[in-house]
Amino acid sequence: MILRSKGISESKAFTITELIVVVGILALLMALVIPNFSYFQVRAEGVVCTMRLKNLWTAFSTQLHDGYGWPQPPTNIPIGTMMEQQWWLTTTSNTMGLTSRDWNCPTIARLQNSLPASQQTNIISYLPTLFDSKQMSPLKYPRMPWFTEALGVHGDGNLTIRADGSVCPFQDR
Repeated sequence: MILRSKGISESKAFTITELIVVVGILALLMALVIPNFSYFQVRAEGVVCTMRLKNLWTAFSTQLHDGYGWPQPPTNIPIGTMMEQQWWLTTTSNTMGLTSRDWNCPTIARLQNSLPASQQTNIISYLPTLFDSKQMSPLKYPRMPWFTEALGVHGDGNLTIRADGSVCPFQDR
């Protein structure tokens, strides 16, 4: 014997009204999320950028504390050129195990990739300060940035990392 309740429909389909309500709710949620997508993307890239600066700091701190000085570009490489950037990338890859990924901010890389190849100016996103080769020189000046972001794409200026490992916007004071 099968008992059936009165007034309950056996149909398992949606009504057109229910479908319109669900589509309307989804459209409203999408209208709220899509305009904020770029904001969240830039914020996430900023976090990655900060972590990569900290990775560089860790590698160079280890190098200093292991008794090696700050790496010195050869005198025949002009400072501030792509040749110098390539030298930093190659040298730290061989001596510290750093990769091009460690040297690049995702925001700057995205901006660079949107430019024609002839206008791209950076191989690396973080420019190292040129200390002398003495082992403790970079530690003598705690407010001197070790690395400075090539472009100020994360808010208040170019991000820097100092001798104590703190990441902050560059302040020329």
